[in-house]
Amino acid sequence: MTNETDPIQTFKLLITADEGFVAFENLILDAQDSVIGGFRVFDLTTKLHGERAKAIGTTWFDLLLDALNRGVSIEITVTDFDPVAATLDHRRSWMSARQFAGLNELSTGAQIKWSIATHAARVGVLARTVLQVKSRAKMAAQKPDELSPGLKERMKGVDLPLVPTTHHHKLAVVDGKTLYIGGLDLNDRRYDTWEHDRDADQTWQDIQAIVTGPVVDAAARHLRCFQAVTAGEVEPSDPAPGFLRTLSTRRTVELTNLGPREYIHELEEAHLALIEKTEGPIYLETQFFRHKALANALAKAAENNAALTCTLVLPAAPEDVAFEGNRAEDAKLGAQLQMDCIDIVTEAFGKRVAIASPARPVKAPPETNGYARLFDAPIIYVHSKLSLFGMHDAILSSANLNGRSMKWDTEAGIHLTNPDHIRTCWNRALKHWLHDVPVDPNEDQLGFVEWLNEDLARNRAAIPSERKHFLLPYPMGREADLASPLPGVPDAMV
Repeated sequence: MTNETDPIQTFKLLITADEGFVAFENLILDAQDSVIGGFRVFDLTTKLHGERAKAIGTTWFDLLLDALNRGVSIEITVTDFDPVAATLDHRRSWMSARQFAGLNELSTGAQIKWSIATHAARVGVLARTVLQVKSRAKMAAQKPDELSPGLKERMKGVDLPLVPTTHHHKLAVVDGKTLYIGGLDLNDRRYDTWEHDRDADQTWQDIQAIVTGPVVDAAARHLRCFQAVTAGEVEPSDPAPGFLRTLSTRRTVELTNLGPREYIHELEEAHLALIEKTEGPIYLETQFFRHKALANALAKAAENNAALTCTLVLPAAPEDVAFEGNRAEDAKLGAQLQMDCIDIVTEAFGKRVAIASPARPVKAPPETNGYARLFDAPIIYVHSKLSLFGMHDAILSSANLNGRSMKWDTEAGIHLTNPDHIRTCWNRALKHWLHDVPVDPNEDQLGFVEWLNEDLARNRAAIPSERKHFLLPYPMGREADLASPLPGVPDAMV
């Protein structure tokens, strides 16, 4: 039950884009007045999936055109990226710009307002001077075109003002009354279903939510001011119950720095506070587990509470390592940090921790990359950002459990405190992965973790086609083959 003062009045959990995209489509179809959103990726060629939406067209271009023609005011900010270090991402963002411009040419109603937004922070001038040779070699290998305006601009100058930080949030406010928020961007790569019946490199586990209540106003304020805040032009809006952010800004003087000026850490602070106070159990489903402050907080909580348990669900390997063959310094540093964090937690919790990774219950094709397979099965890629702390608190956001999301990138999420909402998260998250859960983790913490570890081992021992569910033991030690520290580089870089 909720009361009138609760920041979150209604809550609907959406697991995978099969649920998330259709729900978002319906929000746009039902919009009467306005839509304002901010996304890392927003591709209007994304296919429509709901029957209502498919009745008006085939892609999100058709969906937004219909809304504009009905007079709905739409404002979307899409993240831009460093055109040298992330050229493909930069091109993708400017493809979205071309799509938005096309909408305005065809609309007979309202006009869409859009921006392609680069974070204002820059690598310091002395630091980027050291990186010039490598950056220019990478730039020389690219071919600038109309979809890479930043690359064309860089090629004209002597300096390469590298961008270390991005806007990573994924949220939209509809009619000022409803908030769509979580970890899910918009393109066809993000689409997947509960069955994950796709090739490994096309799987994508994500979680989004639709909520109402006072938290919606906080989200709208964030969307309207985050660019000015990160540019150092205005102060951020006040903290609001139920809404959590990460915000950094550009430095007044940028000389030796590799990152931005860290500013608002509400998501990190909430995680640390809830780890400290919870009696458990703790459940973390995340793309990355690389933030040592969180690992150390978990270790301290385990020491202080001998009954506390922790369950982590992680992808068996990062997307770029598993599917793109990345073995560069960033991949090595990420592997080192995750290995260190997992070591901290496993040493502290011992038998009270379960760490799992999902894979499809089929045999991996022979050509499957070693990092894209897990115990002879193709992995399911995890991009979710869900943290559960007993039946008292939950955080659902765009933020990974790494330094970048906790300290640098623009992130947004919600803090749930209603037991009904939290119970929904527990039940649906576990059912999605395990299908059947004979031990309630909130009734028997240790019993659940013991059962899960035994079940993970049984699943591993079975041939892929006879496995009962998606989860397998996390491949401990796999990072050791790739891991390497990178002295002088901040942990938040990855």
